[in-house]
Amino acid sequence: MLMRTPEGLKVQADIKRDTRLYSAPMNPPGTGTAFTTGTDLYCHKARSGRLFYYGFSWSLWQGDSDHYKLLEEDGAKEFVLRKATIARFVAGVNEDACKELWGEDFFDEDA
Repeated sequence: MLMRTPEGLKVQADIKRDTRLYSAPMNPPGTGTAFTTGTDLYCHKARSGRLFYYGFSWSLWQGDSDHYKLLEEDGAKEFVLRKATIARFVAGVNEDACKELWGEDFFDEDA
């Protein structure tokens, strides 16, 4: 998927190659329709070396389209922290990748 930044740069997102920072739960067996839509978070490293973050929203419902949305780094961090709080680090958040990008103390309290 080709996306444009507010500055007009083109970013080629690829969910198969880019680093997944968060993976939304997807309809495990026996759950009914509880997890039929979700948003995963990815980090794309451009040829220039610059990092771009994007959400990939998906749906298992017929007729619904997947879509992508670029996020600023602060927005990506907030997304991960919100999901980590909800999931209590049990599932979904790729802690190792987040710490590699944002530092070992990313999930530590700093108040």
